[in-house]
Formats: sequence, C-alpha cells, structure tokens
Amino acid sequence: MRWTKKYPKRASESDFKYNTSERGYIINTIATLFKPSTIAKRGITPGMTKRDIWEELFLQIQHVKELYPESNGRLCYYCHKPWTYIVRKGNRSKAQKRGPNNKTNFSIDRLRNELTYIKGNIIFCCFACNDRKHASTYDDWKNFLRVIKERNDLE
Repeated sequence: MRWTKKYPKRASESDFKYNTSERGYIINTIATLFKPSTIAKRGITPGMTKRDIWEELFLQIQHVKELYPESNGRLCYYCHKPWTYIVRKGNRSKAQKRGPNNKTNFSIDRLRNELTYIKGNIIFCCFACNDRKHASTYDDWKNFLRVIKERNDLE
C-alpha cells in the first residue's frame, strides 16, 4: 500500500506545506503553463523551457533588489508589493473547491498578450495586477499613455 493511501491526512499536510512554500508554489505555477489543458484552453504554447522561466525569474529578482535594496527582490514588477504563496488547504481524497486566487499571490504575466511566454515578454507580478491587465493589449496601453501625455496639461 502506498504511503499516501495509508496516511492521507499526513500526505495532505505534506502537500499543503510544499504548495505554500516559495519553491513549491512557483514550480506549480510554471508547470501550469505547460499543462496540455492550459495550452488547449488558452491556445498558447510557451516558447521557452521551464528552466528559461526560472532564469528570467532570477534576473527579475536581481533587478528588483537593485531597485529596492531593502527588499528580497520578490516584489510585483507592476505595483512593487511583495507577492505571496497562499493556497487553500486541500484533501487528497476529495476534489478541492476552486475559488478566487489570493490577490497578492505570485503570478506570471505576458507583457504583450498577443505573444506567448518568451524571453522579454514575461513579467513576474502579483495576481491582482495580472488580473487587471489581462483584458488589455500592448496597443491599448500605448494608446492610454499617448492620451495621458496629450492631456498632461490638465494636471
């Protein structure tokens, strides 16, 4: 008999501990991008490997540490607030109820939504910033910025 079947409560506790760790949460987030169901749903195949994504993450962390030396570099690139790794406690024997993500959780965004996950197009941010941006395109933002510059005389 497998350990997980024999001790489901301990297995669930172990899963929860791992999934709420920085490493576990990020590995799960990256792995989701490569799941066939995610690829089919979004119609987006990542144009880089999991290792490439980790490298990009480390580069962003280093860059943010330079910008904010008092931080550990694990800040949303948009709002500069720390991201979290909070998950619901699940039970291996029952399906976990889905619900809204924690707004401060780590997320991976595509800067230009019309492009896939490639070097130079991924931003590590909080779920809230990613969620707010997901419906707009790069061209939308260029237009927003153009209007702000044109209307700057109102301030």
